Amino acid sequence: MFRWAICESYAFTAIDVRQDMLLGPAWSTPLALERAGLTLADLTLIDMHEAFAAQTLANLQCMASDRFAREVLGRSQATGEVDESKFNVLGGSIAYGHPFAATGARMITQTLHELRRRGGGFGLVTACAAGGLGSAMVLEAE
Repeated sequence: MFRWAICESYAFTAIDVRQDMLLGPAWSTPLALERAGLTLADLTLIDMHEAFAAQTLANLQCMASDRFAREVLGRSQATGEVDESKFNVLGGSIAYGHPFAATGARMITQTLHELRRRGGGFGLVTACAAGGLGSAMVLEAE
């Protein structure tokens, strides 16, 4: 049977909105990667929802921070530095007009099509949502 794509893993998190409302991807990404048995280096593409440009930059900084990993997530090391050549390669949500209610579908569809265009691989799709929610999904396309 032909397999076009598969969801290797996913994670959803909820955090205190008074402290880190839009940092959900920094919380959910290490869980999704761990469940898939992958690291950032294994990924072909990374698509992070840009609620705001500063939110994206804050998540990237937290993901690269050993201190954030230890003191906030209780992990021994940072998720890692995101390779900019793999990050939001088709533009982020801001570039697409921030389409509420279609963001997840757009991100997943675009990531899978771009993975296929590049010959396959793993992609990470992450998003934050109001209320301190975070999501991350590891996809694989052949």
